[in-house]
Amino acid sequence: MIAHEFAYIRNLGHGPERWRLLRRATPEWRRAQSRVGRGGPSRLAGVPPDVDRVSLPVKADTGLVGHTPPIDTIPQRGVTITGERRVRDLYIKQVEAQLRERFAGLIDMSDPAAQRAADPDSTWLSRALAALTVVDATGCDPERAARCVIDGFDDEGIDAIAVDIESPHVWIVQAKYSSAGTAGFDQQAMFSLKAGLDLLVKHGEYHRFNNKLQPLVDDLATALANPGVRLTVILALAGEEDLSPNLQLRCADLTREYNEINRDFMKIEVMRLRDFVRVVRSDTRVELEARIEDLKVHRDPFPAYHGTITADQIAAWHTQYRHRLFKRNIRHPLGLTPVNSEIVECLVKTPELFWYFHNGITVLCDAVPMMGPLGDLRLDDASVVNGAQTVASIQEAHSRAPEALKKASLGIRIIPLQGTPAGFDSRVTIATNTQNGVIQQDFRALDRIQERLRYGFQISLDKQYVIKRGEKLRDSREGCDMAEAAMALACAHPDSRISYRATSDSRRLWDNDTYFEIFKGREAKTVWRCVQLHRGVEDKLRESREEREGRAEQLADQGAHLIAHLVFQSLPGWHKVDEEEWARLRGSVEQVTADAFRRAIYTVDTEVGPSSHISSLFRSSERYETVARAAAEAIRAGKPVPELAENYQVSESEGRARKARAVSVIVEAEAIEEGTTLEFRPVTGPERSALAAWVAEDPRRGRATWARDKSKPLLWELDSLRYSPTALVMEIFRRANKKAPKAVQGTRRWFVPERGSLVEIADQARAQAE
Repeated sequence: MIAHEFAYIRNLGHGPERWRLLRRATPEWRRAQSRVGRGGPSRLAGVPPDVDRVSLPVKADTGLVGHTPPIDTIPQRGVTITGERRVRDLYIKQVEAQLRERFAGLIDMSDPAAQRAADPDSTWLSRALAALTVVDATGCDPERAARCVIDGFDDEGIDAIAVDIESPHVWIVQAKYSSAGTAGFDQQAMFSLKAGLDLLVKHGEYHRFNNKLQPLVDDLATALANPGVRLTVILALAGEEDLSPNLQLRCADLTREYNEINRDFMKIEVMRLRDFVRVVRSDTRVELEARIEDLKVHRDPFPAYHGTITADQIAAWHTQYRHRLFKRNIRHPLGLTPVNSEIVECLVKTPELFWYFHNGITVLCDAVPMMGPLGDLRLDDASVVNGAQTVASIQEAHSRAPEALKKASLGIRIIPLQGTPAGFDSRVTIATNTQNGVIQQDFRALDRIQERLRYGFQISLDKQYVIKRGEKLRDSREGCDMAEAAMALACAHPDSRISYRATSDSRRLWDNDTYFEIFKGREAKTVWRCVQLHRGVEDKLRESREEREGRAEQLADQGAHLIAHLVFQSLPGWHKVDEEEWARLRGSVEQVTADAFRRAIYTVDTEVGPSSHISSLFRSSERYETVARAAAEAIRAGKPVPELAENYQVSESEGRARKARAVSVIVEAEAIEEGTTLEFRPVTGPERSALAAWVAEDPRRGRATWARDKSKPLLWELDSLRYSPTALVMEIFRRANKKAPKAVQGTRRWFVPERGSLVEIADQARAQAE
């Protein structure tokens, strides 16, 4: 077995790390090392004479598994290129073997791009490499990673997409495979990737992508709508060459563009062949070493250890093992959420105070077989089961201020499972993750303001006002809880900065500068009216989802609090009017909401830009306040409500599609060849929610072939019957047991990969004829 740990250990000198590894190396290697020390041959049998670094056949628990130095650092004898090529060939064979083993039968090759590929095996390997990248980035299993691959026609330069909506975090992968280990990334790939990112993130035009993306869209849209989302772009290359200076500049430009509002929003990573060798050779066991200060032993009924550990040790664990460090945890780390941002801030600015302000971590392990002096422990097959957010935050702080972590310490509990009853690990994991933490909202529940509101709801309104977190109303018509009241009051406040806090981080509603501003002096009647109006706005936005698409759909999904803020500004005196006028105001909420929405999207386009990220509006207080202020001023000035742009209206798009007579034009122009495969793609959010999962269960449900027939040109792959485009869309809704929209134009929803929808193809044919 050829590798490089031999040279790694030789170069360690005579320190303790060298001897620790030597004790755990195999006898074969020790004999070889002994011969080297006596002037004997410097290579094991079978090692090419032009390569001076060879494999260390170490035991699996040395901690060196997956240690893969760059190829260009390997010393060589004789012809340098030959030696480098041999090692590279070895690496690519190792990676390829693991791809075939891990993803056999999992990679979808039924799409037209795969069927027409000149080298199907190379296409399969490239897709498997994208899936392996997802495994490494997220820690998911190979089957789930394979479902993240969207490579094919209309992938828009993106080969895989993975989403964690809890974090929230989105990973975008572009993979390049070469059986020679020379894959690289060129300028055309960069252009394609940027175009795909813009379609996904800026415009939300998910229907431009092939139907492999559609089952991922709901989670993707939910994640991107969260102001705290993070985006990681991974260039996965089965090669060793660095990006050219020009491409490095383009990557920097792209990162700068997407991080204009939030410098932590997007980052670009490059994985090379050496990294994939590390991934495929990684042992699933996690072996940790820890130096614990003030080590104490808890003896009964099962031994355990607790003490204090420095944060830089935790960062080193995460660097080496990443998501495998949390394999027993019920969730992976939640990304840079606001809670984690506070932890990072403390670590970077006041590391010496970290122990006082933050909880520690709990680690389960199989055993603690080696205890050295000064609290030195080795933890066999360890996993952090509580404190994942803390660990992830420590790693983030390490990337910003590594020296600071040496000054930070935290508590640690280590529980060996040796000798514990069956299921004990699961019980510890669940118990340590489900204990209810006390948050600021809980303290506010004890406030006299909240008690007064609860009493007022009960006496004057005969309603319930729930102030304890966890208590639920049986029926929302019976009242509301404190959190809903806070959200509604924040939106009703004339200062848009308050509603921004509700949007960007709802926990800020309980801070002194916001809590007293929205609650102080409020009577129960005012709070209840406020909640009712806020509910009316949300109901209207939800009920009208089918009317919008594109950026308008994104704004409605993400900007409910902004729209509610504008509705309250449109109804001055809502809290003072008599009951008769109040009933009239409530009846007008639907129209006022529609007007507020049109003002909002118009103001976003004019003040921020028609190609701006909608999500950036809720990551930047400056942008949010600019839009809210301009729209509110237009309301107070009595300016006419702008019309919703045609490209944002589903009805307009459907009308244009109906008038296009797409099928007749295509048949007459012979613009599509007989037997061409078409894909069904939902174009609105409600359609995606209703149909994407059903279509994904059987790819035949989303495919049809073209026949030159003006009335029924689509032969559905599922039942081999012919339909018109609209009739087939309606049949899909019927088969999926979902309610179909009132008006659907199937020609907008059936796409020829790489060419566009039937409407677009008809437009192209008409333009060519003219």
